[in-house]
Amino acid sequence: MTDLSDSHDALAGLVEEVLVQADEIAALDAPRAEAWGSDIAAMAAELGDPRGDALMAALAATDSGAAAIALAALAGVLEDAPEPTWTSDPPAWAAVVGTSRCEGAWTLRSGPSTSIAFRFVDAVDGRHVITIDIIGESPETVGEVLLGPGELLDALEEDDAQVEIQSADAADLARRCDAALAATARPPMSAVVNGRLLLRRLATVIEPTSSAPVLVEEELPTVPERDPEDDAYALDVLRRALGDSPRVDPDLSSAVAALVAPRDLGPLTAAQRDAVLILEWADWLGAVIGLVRAGAGATVDGAALVDHVNRCPEVTTSIPKADRDRIEWAFETVVQTWGELGLVEDGTLTELGAEVLPAALAAAWR
Repeated sequence: MTDLSDSHDALAGLVEEVLVQADEIAALDAPRAEAWGSDIAAMAAELGDPRGDALMAALAATDSGAAAIALAALAGVLEDAPEPTWTSDPPAWAAVVGTSRCEGAWTLRSGPSTSIAFRFVDAVDGRHVITIDIIGESPETVGEVLLGPGELLDALEEDDAQVEIQSADAADLARRCDAALAATARPPMSAVVNGRLLLRRLATVIEPTSSAPVLVEEELPTVPERDPEDDAYALDVLRRALGDSPRVDPDLSSAVAALVAPRDLGPLTAAQRDAVLILEWADWLGAVIGLVRAGAGATVDGAALVDHVNRCPEVTTSIPKADRDRIEWAFETVVQTWGELGLVEDGTLTELGAEVLPAALAAAWR
């Protein structure tokens, strides 16, 4: 058994949480009960018990119906789970756990996005679907991993769903998922939560070589070092182009400035951090000067902001075509935040935005 001597309190807390939740799990169907077990096993892995041995042993030693329900759910996603000792009638799904087999596999394409879907059927003819988002190429990695009803694929085949569905060999797609799992260094939460369920299902088609995804604490990149001369030059150009900035709400100005010249990347989302690291002072300068000159009501999206940068007479560089998609994405991320702050509404610049954006740039570069 895995040594959890440094995690006894945490393990006891997890066991207590499992027992509290278990009665509610009895009302679920088998796939969702197994998904719950997959989540619990992932939580055990965070305590240093990747197979869930210590958790299963603690539950097996607990003489209660709730413990039996939890063990039955874990049996659907973990090997060598002990047989539950039922002190009351088991839930209907307990007899179905572990009986699912794959009856089909498909690729789903919507625009640039690609997903893989597997449909499974269990011993009582119940069906469910697992979809796996596939990201990038060479190597591919796994994005979201979601559990859905068996009718999901039928709904996606409707004309207005705008999803291209193509049947494929289940073993080929299972190997593709297995390789993508192995290449995924920082799996999203849904992949961690449903990872053991996915591996158990893939094992009905192939012999997986990947390990269950585990939560990896994100390492924050270093705050970009600022060049005082660049900041001073950008501030001078901004003032020459738009004049002195009006007095605005300092909290609002600071919130916008945090995306231009952050002092700490911790409070930003992952997408915001990426955008901050992509956009340079000339990008901000050209986008805001052009937008403010266009005035309230001007279109605000990634493409429009890149156009403003390229057309701004005060900015002597332009964004090359090869970088356009990347810069547009970064600006789109920023625009989402502007919308939350009231600077953009329905895709257009507000009066407030026309006042705050120059002031925020000035605050960032001061």
